[in-house]
Amino acid sequence: MNVQFKKMKPLKSYQHVVDEIVKAICDGKLKAGDRLPPEMKLKELFDTSRGTIREALRVLEQKGLIAIRTGVKGGARVLEANTKPMSDNVAILIRQQKVSLQNLAEFREMMEGHISEQAAKMADKNDIKVLNTILSQAKDHIKTKPSSWKEFHKMDASFHRLLAQIAGNPLLEANLVAVHDNIQIYFHQYLPWSEALLLDNYKDLCDIAKAIEQKDPILACRLAKDHVSKFNELMEKNLND
Repeated sequence: MNVQFKKMKPLKSYQHVVDEIVKAICDGKLKAGDRLPPEMKLKELFDTSRGTIREALRVLEQKGLIAIRTGVKGGARVLEANTKPMSDNVAILIRQQKVSLQNLAEFREMMEGHISEQAAKMADKNDIKVLNTILSQAKDHIKTKPSSWKEFHKMDASFHRLLAQIAGNPLLEANLVAVHDNIQIYFHQYLPWSEALLLDNYKDLCDIAKAIEQKDPILACRLAKDHVSKFNELMEKNLND
């Protein structure tokens, strides 16, 4: 390994070690799959204690930057950059209901409106085919006369995730997935079940898909925002009743 680390400065703790390793990863000196030196070697390189090194490695693992394995072939290995830590944080906020319905709706309107707009600009024939397949599955599900949102919400989440994939922005996709994977906690509490609402939800998705197929980004954006706003108003009403 040809990476040069700066030695610890007086009064600096494990954060110095974290910052140096993060910088090496960002600068490309450490790449995905590279193995960090053993703890004792890192202790020597940074001129610090083994406890400080272990704490720094723990923080780096929590950030999703490295994976630590035990055993003969163990050690710390650099991971591929990903959006999981960010989406995990969004998921925790939603699951613990640390954001209000209004906050969530505002965020979703901006995000899903933009995603639908971009999808209308970028979708190809195969994308449209997959969107319509999801809608066809949702239609078949509706024919079974369901008595809850559970299965439809899975199809709804697949529909919106596909739009995010079509839009081609991994940050938007990560946040959208985090929202749709965890928003059920609000739906279960504040969105009443009814066949009429199910059909209304399905129609909204069909209208958005049609606007995307017709490559009308302005309409697709407006329909997505209206969809979020409408169902949020229903939940707000039940929250305040």
